[in-house]
Amino acid sequence: MQKSFNQLVTKKATTCFFALALSFTALTGRAQNATAVMALIGPDPTLTAYTGPRFPGGPDSLRALLSRAVRPVNPALVGQLFLQLKLTSTGAVQKATLLVPPRGTPAAQLAKNPKVQALLGRLVQGLPAWQPGPGTPGQNQATLNTVTLPLPFGPADGSVALDYSDENPTFPATPDDRRFGVAGFVQKRVRYPVQDMRNRVEGIVYAYFEVSETGVVEQRRIVGSVSPTLDAEVLRALALLPNALTPPRQAGRPVRVGYVLPFNFKML
Repeated sequence: MQKSFNQLVTKKATTCFFALALSFTALTGRAQNATAVMALIGPDPTLTAYTGPRFPGGPDSLRALLSRAVRPVNPALVGQLFLQLKLTSTGAVQKATLLVPPRGTPAAQLAKNPKVQALLGRLVQGLPAWQPGPGTPGQNQATLNTVTLPLPFGPADGSVALDYSDENPTFPATPDDRRFGVAGFVQKRVRYPVQDMRNRVEGIVYAYFEVSETGVVEQRRIVGSVSPTLDAEVLRALALLPNALTPPRQAGRPVRVGYVLPFNFKML
């Protein structure tokens, strides 16, 4: 009997979008003139090499595999889901979970579809072993071992983003902002909505964005929802992220790459 996706825990290895870890606390800050270079991850803008898990054959092979995986589903189904995987230190999957899409979106309907649930279970079971990455200096081990896999259903809309690249982009920043990378830049500008604080609404909001071949930040949106007000606040802060100074590169060529930023809203 086919197990439901939510019951599936496989021991095969995998990877995907490198999720940038971010634990939110109520911080304030304001944008300043860009005077320095900021890395995607960590305080050192010279450390641009991708250090997450790698797919056999590279990110192009990963994109091809995912496209083949969703093809058997009814082509009338449209939307994008994000599959989060918790990995062991050797790259084996401990747990697979769908991020909760915002209500009322095509993705929210997709997540409830039994055919999609069955497909995701087969996908996780069929993924090959991956090579774990070393991570960046000071990176939390739990963050390094958490990856998020984008699954687009329906026809491709423009250029398809890779899940990672050999070289991460860099961004303009102030000397203060550069100390924490993109995650810290956005965190400084997020404020816990008063309504959600009063109602003690907690949870992790996942935001997605792409950096194009020319360094333009595009496709900002929420892919893992908690509440409309928390979602809106994360999008507001993410909109302040400037375009990249240098684009992502794969094998020396500029490429489009997508990134996932998790924001953990928790009452203290």
